Amino acid sequence: MNLCKPAFATVVMLCSLAPCYAADQNAQVMQPVHQFFDALGRQDKSGMLAVVVQNLEITSVHEGELRRLDINKLTDAIAAHRGGPIAEHIYRPLVHIDHDLAVVWAPYTFTISGQVDHCGTDVLTLGKLDGRWTIIGLSDNERKEHCQ
Repeated sequence: MNLCKPAFATVVMLCSLAPCYAADQNAQVMQPVHQFFDALGRQDKSGMLAVVVQNLEITSVHEGELRRLDINKLTDAIAAHRGGPIAEHIYRPLVHIDHDLAVVWAPYTFTISGQVDHCGTDVLTLGKLDGRWTIIGLSDNERKEHCQ
């Protein structure tokens, strides 16, 4: 009996499933990221807080200066914004996953009333906690020029 052919077929089949598994894992990681930015656009504080760990601290680099902001202060400011509709659009996210840890690197554009206010890059760290992906870290940078 030749076992090489069935073994080879099994390897080929499993390898062909790997891209599907990776795409599914990426989609699972991106779900809370999209939920966070959708809630931001609705100015929905509880929606943003639902997908992040409690007491998350946001780290930003802006013009060579390091800034830290508590998630509650950020969500309060977003919820209180009255200067027209806001949105943070991420695009071309790169997702890296290792077991229960993931990182999403994505350029973004922040708009107010449909007009670009600033842009930069978001870096979100996610952990799989209690069976679901949750944002455990958020960093960004910001600039006013060369925005798309």
